[in-house]
Amino acid sequence: MRQLIPQHLIGFLSAAAIFVVASLGCHNPAVSSLPPSAISPPGTAAPPLPKGDVYADETVPTSETPIETGDTLEVVIHRGAGEEKFSSIVRENGKISVGFMEVDVGGVTAAVAEDRVQDAAAPYMRQPRVQVLLKKKVLKVKRVFVLGDVKKPGMVPMPRHMTVLQAIAAADMYQETALMEEVRVIRGGDLARPHILMADLARAFTYGDMSRNVALEENDIVFVPREHLGDASEAGKKIMPIIQAAITPFYPAFIVPALLK
Repeated sequence: MRQLIPQHLIGFLSAAAIFVVASLGCHNPAVSSLPPSAISPPGTAAPPLPKGDVYADETVPTSETPIETGDTLEVVIHRGAGEEKFSSIVRENGKISVGFMEVDVGGVTAAVAEDRVQDAAAPYMRQPRVQVLLKKKVLKVKRVFVLGDVKKPGMVPMPRHMTVLQAIAAADMYQETALMEEVRVIRGGDLARPHILMADLARAFTYGDMSRNVALEENDIVFVPREHLGDASEAGKKIMPIIQAAITPFYPAFIVPALLK
């Protein structure tokens, strides 16, 4: 079927394809086209990203969760057959108000807070028994950012001990065109010289070698580059409509798909 296309038309289409590829600028997005001498002037220092309060797997308070400013405590004091209930927000000085009593509970667990409230109430009540329920405020969760050739780029909530592989999995895994040998981890700090780590996940998938599966820190940026073949595939998707438009005037529309196979 290829012989049906005149030689001059093939030459024209080839030239058009080369021109379009050049104009699209196919390149690996992880490789800079600038020479090493092209050093950017120092930029304006940006404020560091805010830190989260807890890891994503710690959003439910446990017996070990410390009480912090802004937390809400439900306090129940049992005495005899009766009980009194109080609800108090932890103030900036770490104290709560339980009736007329001021109790310092900042930084301790609910169990320790129970003992402190009970000690404060003992001079006024006979054998008080105290229960403290910690209700955390709306929490800021630690996070990392996954960008590049993944299916769902963006912010990812960060559990404790998160690795690059786990972050990519949280982004719904990588595309088929991803270059897994050269995953970058960009870590904050000096804007002029950020700390960049390399994670070779291809070794993990091929040999089970997890030594390059980098452990992440809060606000890390994970970038998954695309291999050159992936860039060519994307360029091909843009070139084919142009070639089809060029062939259509010479051949019936129903023949064009066969010519381009």
